[in-house]
Amino acid sequence: MSRRLLMLALDSIDWFLVNEWAAEGHLPVLRRLLEDSRQLLCTESNRPLPGSVWTDIATGVSAAHHGYVDLTHLTPNSYGSDRIDASRLSALPFYKELSDAGIRCAIVDFPIDYLLPNFNGLQIVDWGTEFKLGKFGVNTPGLAAELDRKYGGHPLTDYDRTSLGLSDLLALKHKLMRGIEIKRRFAVDLLQRREHEFVFYNFAELHKAGHFFWKFHDRQHPDFTEREPQLTSALREVYAEMDRAIGTVLAQLGSNDDLVLATDRGMFADYRGDHLIEKVLLKLELAVPRGSSHENRQESWRTRLLNQRETRKALRFVGQKLLPESVRQALLPFHRAAVGESAPLDWRKTCVYAMPAVGNSHLRVNLDGREPLGVVSAGVEFQAVLAQTAAHLRDLVNPATGEPAVQEIYFPSTQFQGPRSSELPDIAVVWNPNSPITALTSAAIGTVSGKSMEGRTGNHRPDGFALFSGASYPGRRNVMNGDPRQIAPTILQHFGVTPPAYYEKQAIALSDADQSRAA
Repeated sequence: MSRRLLMLALDSIDWFLVNEWAAEGHLPVLRRLLEDSRQLLCTESNRPLPGSVWTDIATGVSAAHHGYVDLTHLTPNSYGSDRIDASRLSALPFYKELSDAGIRCAIVDFPIDYLLPNFNGLQIVDWGTEFKLGKFGVNTPGLAAELDRKYGGHPLTDYDRTSLGLSDLLALKHKLMRGIEIKRRFAVDLLQRREHEFVFYNFAELHKAGHFFWKFHDRQHPDFTEREPQLTSALREVYAEMDRAIGTVLAQLGSNDDLVLATDRGMFADYRGDHLIEKVLLKLELAVPRGSSHENRQESWRTRLLNQRETRKALRFVGQKLLPESVRQALLPFHRAAVGESAPLDWRKTCVYAMPAVGNSHLRVNLDGREPLGVVSAGVEFQAVLAQTAAHLRDLVNPATGEPAVQEIYFPSTQFQGPRSSELPDIAVVWNPNSPITALTSAAIGTVSGKSMEGRTGNHRPDGFALFSGASYPGRRNVMNGDPRQIAPTILQHFGVTPPAYYEKQAIALSDADQSRAA
């Protein structure tokens, strides 16, 4: 095999931290890559539906086609949502196109993946990933046992959730370091075999590190602490360990081999107002609670107990996993009243409601003919509700700073066209990330307040990127702005495979000749 392409995924590695720490000498391998690569920066395209970006990369289309918005998905013909299974995606990943074209592939832990039938090569799913949309699986007999025997169990394979005590976070740091080493060793062995023309290999450890170690890195964060010395530079240490691992992996590539290093998004402080969005909708009377008017109640010891993060997680698990839907709906008013939340909505009076989201806030119009009890007519009334809601959201101010609380608003269900457009949120709210949001104010709502129960201090910056390096991508640093949907056709074109006609973007012009033609 004379030539290979390695696509190395560093899940949620942050563009700005990489450049800062590379310049300071902490990431020498990444510094060399930055100097000698063609770079695709993806920011604006990632903002409306940030949770779908890896699947956009895989399929070359938006969520309006592939159907993946985030970890939870709208349950058809209902107002609820459930955890999506990756096999429910409506578009195939580009590496299935490569496989069908006779290209032998090795796919290790593509985020949001499932085992593909009749795949030409090796595939490992959810060995050491962040999302866990399915169970750990391999398509090669005996491979799971070999991974465990030769490299040891990956600490993220059966990882459920992260506790927030300092000793727990220190244990997480050690697990992530061990996970990087396990992944590094297998990557080296896999590349040394030279059995595959295309190799996709994902390290997910930086994703979890960014979520949970941000408060030790960011001295401006309200939860910043130096109480555990071994965690004060934990985030940078994990990045440095990853840089060393990348160096030994890339040492296995020959002079004719090519590299694509990619991520979907970065990481920064988790400053959002998503925990207040339902209160805003209620104040605006766009959402109406079921039954009598909802009045604030003095917080009792029982409410405080039930409102604790761990208690609410347990109640959510029981409600979502153990109870039938009919029982869940019957108990919902009692549960929400017990924890001090607003009553469930009266769908015959509600115009706009919030959907589960991670990163942005996602809102949906209660549309007649689409929702089970829709009250907003399609056409002029629908557009008026969108415009009215967006105007109210743009008026929101963070009273702690006086700045607008909302940075941008998108309309995904109309912005992205495809067979599953109707499943997308109608409004995506991108919050101002400059400061914590514990209250929102405007002339229309007065003031609503409350502290987020989210335990993660880091969340996703929209900036994703891809670096192209190797014999096929000569030249020094060259920066382009683009879209993650360009990556799939670019890789197919690299192997001489014609991209499917339904792809939404063209391949990236990477060579000097390509860029001249594009200009």
